[in-house]
Amino acid sequence: MERIRFLFIAVAYLTGHVTAQAQGDFNPPSPDEPGAPTIYSRIVLLKNISDAGSVSGEGRYVVGNTVKVYAYVNSNYSFRNWTDTKGNVLSSSSSFGFLNTENTDTLIANYTFTPGSPSEPSEPSTTLYYRLGLKSTQGCSVSGAGRYLAGKNISVYASVESGYSFLCWTNLKGETVSTSASFSYTMPVDGDTLTANCVFNPDSPAEPTDPVLKHNVTATCSDGGYYSGNTGRYLEGTSNTLYAYANDGYEFVGWYLNGELYTNLSSFSYTIGKENLNFYAKFVFNPSSPNEPAMPALSQYSYYLMTVNGIPGDIVKYSINLVNTEVVKDMNIRLTFPVGMEIDPTDYVLSTNAVGYNVTISEAMDTISVIEEGARLWDFTLIGGETTPATQALLTFNVKIPEDMPTGDKHQIKINQISMTMADDTAVTAHTRNGRIGVYKLGDANGDDKINIMDVVGAVSLMNGSEDEDLIPEVTNTNGDENINIMDVVGIIEIMNNNDTKNEEND
Repeated sequence: MERIRFLFIAVAYLTGHVTAQAQGDFNPPSPDEPGAPTIYSRIVLLKNISDAGSVSGEGRYVVGNTVKVYAYVNSNYSFRNWTDTKGNVLSSSSSFGFLNTENTDTLIANYTFTPGSPSEPSEPSTTLYYRLGLKSTQGCSVSGAGRYLAGKNISVYASVESGYSFLCWTNLKGETVSTSASFSYTMPVDGDTLTANCVFNPDSPAEPTDPVLKHNVTATCSDGGYYSGNTGRYLEGTSNTLYAYANDGYEFVGWYLNGELYTNLSSFSYTIGKENLNFYAKFVFNPSSPNEPAMPALSQYSYYLMTVNGIPGDIVKYSINLVNTEVVKDMNIRLTFPVGMEIDPTDYVLSTNAVGYNVTISEAMDTISVIEEGARLWDFTLIGGETTPATQALLTFNVKIPEDMPTGDKHQIKINQISMTMADDTAVTAHTRNGRIGVYKLGDANGDDKINIMDVVGAVSLMNGSEDEDLIPEVTNTNGDENINIMDVVGIIEIMNNNDTKNEEND
């Protein structure tokens, strides 16, 4: 009893100390005010066409206050209406106000492409595109070639291989136009051809004596875009990332490896194995589409993964989240999970906006895409249904954290590949964002892999409503009741004392 009494005195002291720091000079007119904390909720604003304009008014607001949102329109577009994620029209005015509620609200500003000259899209012959050709000498590869309007600024890149140095870019007349490997070139009337000039300049004479452990990585691309990232000669096990960028009037199709489609993602990471790699970025020319200025296939869909936390042995809920402003049909999503984490393919929950799907969750056999030794690839396939516009947790499933997994770190969950179709069965691409699963000791409120007095302070801060992103509520909740309260602080102190007792016994 005396020990428990001491713990509560310590907790009371810490609680009072932290609260006093947080209040500062706060002097409420009524003693009842601290008992009625201010409640906030978040307003999220989206656009159906990213380039059509801008929106303002997003943020956290006090529940019960009036929120005003605004939609601004760029030239060649017109504002249609505001809708919620279910498609319900909220207002046809570009600016309007509403009363904030306790729920997070997501509003979508809907625009329509209305070019200044309606006849322009139907008369492509009046728009003249000129070809920019790119060449290179041995030791470098180039990107940025394609057909462009005269006067347009084009990003041109030369990727220099290991053992070579870049000299300059020259045009058809042999004139030097730049000495930088990457620069912005203004497209002339009638087009041009640029050559990237490189010279052999080995970094180390000893390099050729180590051919077994190093392999060449090359990257090329078709007309209509460019790429960036590291290419050259690398040691086995080295990880790099490649990025593909489509120019105006072009669409990105995918990255190919040795003639086979490798990924539809415009950027991806790879690891050097025991052979040379030759990647190819493919773009297609599509200047006449009226949707081209808006790039809808790249702006209307976003897949993103969560960051969740747990302790070794936990089963955590993990979600694949989708933001879509148009109907989506079939989807296949491939994710990489860290070594030891187990997926339950039978227990999952679909969003209420996703109906009629046949869902399959299965492990994928693809050793090329695996970056970390022992990591596992899983395919999440949704066939035969459709998903209406929403910001939603598309698919939620269980992930088991191994009992012996090291603590004190976050482990990446990576999106390797996504394929999806719209209502008219055309394929589209989407923005993606990877996620993480953090693994920490129970009671490690600040995530430093130690249980000490700073975790007690962190727990008290969470009790007082702190939104410090460095604090971890999931492992601070030591009694598992989903609320951070005084009993969790006591639980952390008990863990500290138990650890001290074990250390004394070991000594």
